[in-house]
Amino acid sequence: MTWRRVGVLGDVHGEDVALERCLDHLGAADVDAILCVGDITDGHGDVARCIELLMQRRVHTVAGNHERWFLGGAMRGLPHATETLPLAHRDWLDGLPKTRRFDTIAGTAVLCHGIDDDDMAVLRPDTKGYGLQALDGLRALMLDPEVRFMIGGHTHERMVRAFDGLTVINAGTLHREFEPGCIAIDFEAREVMFYDVGVDSIELRDTLALPCPP
Repeated sequence: MTWRRVGVLGDVHGEDVALERCLDHLGAADVDAILCVGDITDGHGDVARCIELLMQRRVHTVAGNHERWFLGGAMRGLPHATETLPLAHRDWLDGLPKTRRFDTIAGTAVLCHGIDDDDMAVLRPDTKGYGLQALDGLRALMLDPEVRFMIGGHTHERMVRAFDGLTVINAGTLHREFEPGCIAIDFEAREVMFYDVGVDSIELRDTLALPCPP
């Protein structure tokens, strides 16, 4: 299927209440699919319920570094670290790919956590100079003739940033200690809509143009 409009969930971090609210909002917003950039584990809320919601709503999900840490028993000294999950939920996490590729009406999009298959790669709105040069995965995607968009997370910072041959979109996070929100990408209208998740509502915060690389 070639997608026209998608909803995207940033790093989830166990925020089951915000996740359900975003899923309801995006599900009513005439999207062809809902995507999730990973980091479902390690957070304040109910991680098991987050997984159930993602499974039930058939959200296209990739694994983040926190899934890798949880499955490997690493970094369990983190605040609000996920200690255990039912076997079925653990198996679902273990089966998540690092990346997914999708067809949109504006070209191929890569869904990932950091940059492509590097779940720790950091690209921020102000990353420049050597910081950009060190991102081998970004350069590879820029040179890939099939890929026009990368949808990721990891930094918890919302972003639309254009490079030669590639437009990068960051969905932000649902984590309550940052600025929780979700986004909708309209590949037909070339727009990205950023939504804030409040205590009892979701409000449109901003609409940015979606550059379409040649």
